[in-house]
Amino acid sequence: MATALRTPTAALTRSSVAQTRQQRNGAVVVRAQKVEAQGGAASGAVLDQPARQPSPAVNVIQPVTRWPEGIPPAMGGHFMPSGAAAPLSQSKGPGIDIHPLMFTYPAGGNDVAVQIYDADFAAAAGLADYVAKASAEAVAARGAFTIALSGGSLVKSLAGLVGRADVDFSKWWVLFVDERNVPLSSDDSNYKAAHAELLRKVPVPANQVLAIKEGLPVQQAATHYAGQLLELPASVLPRTADAWPVLDCVLLGVGPDGHIASLFPNRKEAAATEGWVLPVSDSPKPPAERITLTLPVINAAKNVAVVALGQGKAEVVQRALEVQTLPGALPVQLVQPGSGKLTWVLDQASAASLRIPEWAEGSKVRT
Repeated sequence: MATALRTPTAALTRSSVAQTRQQRNGAVVVRAQKVEAQGGAASGAVLDQPARQPSPAVNVIQPVTRWPEGIPPAMGGHFMPSGAAAPLSQSKGPGIDIHPLMFTYPAGGNDVAVQIYDADFAAAAGLADYVAKASAEAVAARGAFTIALSGGSLVKSLAGLVGRADVDFSKWWVLFVDERNVPLSSDDSNYKAAHAELLRKVPVPANQVLAIKEGLPVQQAATHYAGQLLELPASVLPRTADAWPVLDCVLLGVGPDGHIASLFPNRKEAAATEGWVLPVSDSPKPPAERITLTLPVINAAKNVAVVALGQGKAEVVQRALEVQTLPGALPVQLVQPGSGKLTWVLDQASAASLRIPEWAEGSKVRT
């Protein structure tokens, strides 16, 4: 059963306490994610920049050592219970030549709308309505609509857009949240999947679909893709005051480990605070080489939807919406648009582990 999204209009005060409200029919739940204002950048964290300091919201534990002058070079070398000799330590001392990734939650404050449908086909219909509405608003405002697609099962959920007369596909500009550095004809290609499921069935002009350039090293492929975005005029792709691109709609899937795009848990790409497109040369999930939009780009979008359908997504949905993890442990929790709207699209199977009645009581469940 598809239900219209209701978003509160009252201004919300940032608080460390989650505030939630629920529509009485149980079909649409709006949950506010609150974090303390951090006074820093709108998204991201410190990446290999020792001169910066972690956010005050992060508890940094300073190690205490018995070797203030550094660990002795002869440390190790003893025999372990297995009979093997322990290797000699190469450490120069605590905190020396170590550049940890410092993740912080964005200083957001917008509500998170959670839409729960009876079945996956109903969720697909609701997602089609969501995209059609975002498209109509963008085309009416400036005559163009930008949408970023993820790969995997998400593109199959876009079948409801095919044949819709209320969508002006000629004004669409399609790009990819992430892409594998493979030929476009490869079964691993997100472009190929999107073309098979949607793009060949709707009249989006071919020159308005931004695909990865084949045959380049992954670093150059990321640079080239960022260049394609930079070449789009402001009438198609506006910029924020901080020069981030403002996409009209970003559609994200979420992996069982909480990754979105090609931003995996506790990886340097998820901590990046600069750049529009990053190369990934050692993805923990094959193929190893990918390019991905950065979190600041995702969080600058007007509309961001996380689509998670089926029983296989129930655990990560519950963790993401009800468990406050350490920043970086679940990249999907770092998706908090600065001025846009975040919506989760679920079905009954993926929402099965949620404790929605407790949201209405204003509590946060810890498991």
